[in-house]
Amino acid sequence: MDRLSPRRLGTAPPDQACSLRGLAIYAATALLWSLLATPLIEALALQAYDAHLRLWGFVLLAPLALWLALRPTACSPLPVARQSEPETETLRRLEAEESRYQTLLESLPVGIFHYDLDLRISELNGRFAEILHVPMKALYRLDMNTVRDQRIIEPLREALRGKPARYEGEYISTLTSRKIRVTLHTAPVFDAEGKVSGGVGIVEDVSARYEAESMLRESETRYALAMRGTNEGLWDWNPESHSLFLSSRLLSVLGTDADHLRTTSDEWLKMIHVQDRAHFQASLIAHLKGKTPHFECEYRVLDRHGEFRWVQARGLALRNEQGLAYRMVGSIGDITERKRAEVRLKNELAFTRTLIDSLPIALLVVRPNGSISLWNRFFAQTLGYSDEEIGDMLALRLVAPADKALLEQRLDATLSEGEASARASLITRDGRHIPFDFFARSIELDGERRVLCIASDISERLSTEAAMRDLNRDLESRVSERTAQLAAALKELEAFSYSVSHDLRAPLRAIDGYSVILATDYDEAFDDEARMLFQRMRAAVQRMGLLIDDLLNLARVSRQNLDCQRIDMSALIEEIGAELRQREPGRQVHLEVPPGLCAHADPSLIRIALENLLGNAWKFTARREKAWIRVTQSRDEEGTDIFCVEDNGAGFDMRYVDKLFGAFQRLHHERDFQGTGIGLATVARIVQRHGGQIWAHGEPDQGARFCFTLGPGITGPFPPADRLASTH
Repeated sequence: MDRLSPRRLGTAPPDQACSLRGLAIYAATALLWSLLATPLIEALALQAYDAHLRLWGFVLLAPLALWLALRPTACSPLPVARQSEPETETLRRLEAEESRYQTLLESLPVGIFHYDLDLRISELNGRFAEILHVPMKALYRLDMNTVRDQRIIEPLREALRGKPARYEGEYISTLTSRKIRVTLHTAPVFDAEGKVSGGVGIVEDVSARYEAESMLRESETRYALAMRGTNEGLWDWNPESHSLFLSSRLLSVLGTDADHLRTTSDEWLKMIHVQDRAHFQASLIAHLKGKTPHFECEYRVLDRHGEFRWVQARGLALRNEQGLAYRMVGSIGDITERKRAEVRLKNELAFTRTLIDSLPIALLVVRPNGSISLWNRFFAQTLGYSDEEIGDMLALRLVAPADKALLEQRLDATLSEGEASARASLITRDGRHIPFDFFARSIELDGERRVLCIASDISERLSTEAAMRDLNRDLESRVSERTAQLAAALKELEAFSYSVSHDLRAPLRAIDGYSVILATDYDEAFDDEARMLFQRMRAAVQRMGLLIDDLLNLARVSRQNLDCQRIDMSALIEEIGAELRQREPGRQVHLEVPPGLCAHADPSLIRIALENLLGNAWKFTARREKAWIRVTQSRDEEGTDIFCVEDNGAGFDMRYVDKLFGAFQRLHHERDFQGTGIGLATVARIVQRHGGQIWAHGEPDQGARFCFTLGPGITGPFPPADRLASTH
């Protein structure tokens, strides 16, 4: 204890007056005991112990009476230390505050997580785990650098650079491979020095907006209750002599095993932490001077192990007739664990408040009477009000007049049904109207039903939607215009096809017929050169006819409606092969077709495509003594069927592969291999109509291979030559 007075009070020897006073007190005590002993023994039904109780009553009362007589202030009553408030009041208050913010955090309808500078999750709420469909323990301390879907990493890193960010789109969960569409808002979290100490993310399952129900999981409590006060030890101090008595229980708090200890307040003061001494002395002096009804102080004291422990000291001064304290007694309890719990709760409370204030969406809590009891920084900054102005403000005061009735009805519905949503505009301090989407949930806070509101500023989204609507109207207008142009072009194409089919064929037939008549009737009048010219003329006319037929086929496959059905490709290929052999019975070509080839396509169009592919293979193997054509079917990694037509014919130079599927494009001279150059263009058009792709590979004089699909699955450039390995 501190030395409060320079005076020391010695113990004077008892004088004669004190002896007489002691005797008188002893006699009075004996008389009082004699009068009270009999009714007390009868009331307690202890007549069997009558003699013992009377004897021990005198034995115990006599020393007490003498001790009172010899005290300098024996006539003064001995006050009893006043009991203070429960030592756990502060802890309960902190726990209540922490519980309020924890209730808010866990009641949010969005997923929230906090991550450190290493992108490792340090805190999260139950809704975040529910959105991802994984347990919270699998997400706690998760390194987000390792997640499967890296599209969310950039917004997280942007927050660590001190800027809020946003991501909206598809997300693939790493642990469940579940695909969801989310909206992620990130914001930086600053420490006391203003530096970024981490980030906070708000995750909303956007797909849940279209579902009928949305449930939030209850999360397990993450914070342990602080330990309550421990057993207390007693102390007795003489302000004048500075002598201090410490009980055995108090010594056990300090780690010392002893029955008791007599020391001085000066020695005790040395054990108090240097930062707490001034506060301790001020509290003690204030009580000794009568400024406080009792002494109470929390401070740190050094134990026998050299560590400081927090204690709570309480006491009451005993005063003489002049009001001066001559004695002070009290208790000391170890509150180290409570203090540690308070520090943890304060840190968590500060963190939770920082987290709520860092949310990039507006949050507010409304009482049943409509007043605002809690809000975050984003809400105040968006509306332009200070915290003092928002405190206890009626929420409907901020709502646009046209939306007040709707929002009032939704608040009532939230209190009765549990949750509700609405769209309304709020009025800023400068009179602007900002549209918000509200999601409200009924919560229990401070023993009262309240409404937790999450409000998202949708002004930018509405502006974007309006721009999109204008763009769509413009696009619809353009599509209508292009459709009309396309319809006109189709009509012209049909007219052209009709003209080609009828008007051009008639002159060709006439030229061919007249040339035959001239060559037959006037054969003797022509020499050999004239006959050769007639033959060339007829060949040109016939080639012109073939070219017209090919052009009509190309136009027809572009306009023909698809009638897809299951096709036996093996049978169709064998049939086309038989037709080719019938045209050139003198050729020996080995056609290899495995049984069971099937496809789902339009039969007439696929026949045209196979006729062109097999016809090309037949034509370009004409100079091979042992010609062969092989048709195969395989399946790629995505399950798409691939058909290939391969031959050992003339092949082609891969440098000109991009010209193969264009109309009138030829890689060989007409005198070597006849053709119109439209067949492969027709094949490509048919494959594209079926949603597939076609590609080719070849080498000069080493054969060629044409592969195609009849559905989605192959994208990008032509596959390499070894994509579909085959053996001869």
